[in-house]
Amino acid sequence: MLWKVFFFYYFGLSLLSAAMHCWDKFQAVRGRWRVKEKTLHSFELLGGWPGAIFITRSINHKVSKPKYMWTLYSFAALHGIVWIALSWFATR
Repeated sequence: MLWKVFFFYYFGLSLLSAAMHCWDKFQAVRGRWRVKEKTLHSFELLGGWPGAIFITRSINHKVSKPKYMWTLYSFAALHGIVWIALSWFATR
């Protein structure tokens, strides 16, 4: 049961994060107001990193910004480390 909650949590935040990246790309192409990188990173850190990684590669958005991509992948690694640590402590 608990895994369903986490699945839908990550899935929902991933969809939201992907939508925000698409909106940012849409606005960038038109030269309009953009979503702040801090906002994008906040949603990635909360759990939307899978959607962010998928969509940045799919629409080729922000991939030329190494600092942005390193931060995104760092959040993914952090989540992986936390899940490994939680599973390790849960089996002890």
